[in-house]
Amino acid sequence: MTNQSNNNAVGAAGAVDAPVVGGSVVVDIVGLGTPVMDQLVNLPQIPREEGAVRAHEVFHQGGGNAASAMAAAARLGARAGMLAKIGGDATGDFIIKDFRFNGVDTSRILRGGPETSSAYSIAISEVERGTRTFIIRAGNIGRMEPEEVPFDYIASAKVLHLEASGDPASLAAARFAREHGVLVSIDAGYYSKESEALLPYVDVFIASEFYYNDMFPGAGTSPEEYRKNMERVRAIGPSVVWVTLGARGCVGLVDGKYCEVPTFPVTVRDTTGAGDVFHGAYLAIMLEGLPHEECARHASAVSSIKCTYVGGRTGLPDRAMLARFLESGELPTAALEERLLYYRRSFLASGD
Repeated sequence: MTNQSNNNAVGAAGAVDAPVVGGSVVVDIVGLGTPVMDQLVNLPQIPREEGAVRAHEVFHQGGGNAASAMAAAARLGARAGMLAKIGGDATGDFIIKDFRFNGVDTSRILRGGPETSSAYSIAISEVERGTRTFIIRAGNIGRMEPEEVPFDYIASAKVLHLEASGDPASLAAARFAREHGVLVSIDAGYYSKESEALLPYVDVFIASEFYYNDMFPGAGTSPEEYRKNMERVRAIGPSVVWVTLGARGCVGLVDGKYCEVPTFPVTVRDTTGAGDVFHGAYLAIMLEGLPHEECARHASAVSSIKCTYVGGRTGLPDRAMLARFLESGELPTAALEERLLYYRRSFLASGD
């Protein structure tokens, strides 16, 4: 196992890795999870059996819950870094390259030998019904073990962002962060009993509708029901609790206040990564000192902009683009079209 060091090099979009101070990398947000290489396939409709259809888009892009959250945060100006194990294969090479294109520090990512493989996903989005489907190859590299976690890197950060896997490394990292005054955030995307072990160490809990429904089977959708169940989550540990509801926006409980934040009216092309970038945007804006309800509004805007493009990272705005969208509703299409061209060209250059 080797350590991939990329300090102070310039990425394809001019983004740079986190600065080094006194020999240590300095970051604002550290993500811990499983990065993925996505093949994005956007179709007008899923073909029938034995049928065929011409795709609107096909290209590769980095993916993964915490990984895309860090990409979103970095694009908004936060110094974001990633902790993960990735394979020594070409898939791992691409994952590193796309992190760097989006300005995410990769200096503490661990890489395996050439016989190890990284996670790969085919993400199929269908315009006709607005659905998405994932076909996943897990890879053989495995997850970080607790003894592999660089705790000094976490200690340098203000926020640790976790996926809801509940694996031993995430639990060890969450405990360390809590003990050392580092705020802990969790992307509660899919529910498992193991993920509940993380909650006593979590400060900001943002769950998907899927997680919420599995954690509270049969729960209603009234404000009273959401508030009651979010209070139950808060009693376990998190001080801030949100549930994202797709096109219906999100609901939250902040300082005992129930909040509802709507989405923004856009033409949706693909919802892949919408929840991931919501988390990254929320944390980046939170570090600017805005109230949590405003963080959710900004994050909802970032997620809405993302959904106008195929893939979890094509439609990531920077801070100026986001401000313009919030003020006038103007979509920053010129800059995002350049990002789309980058991914299209990168796919063609790979020989696929």
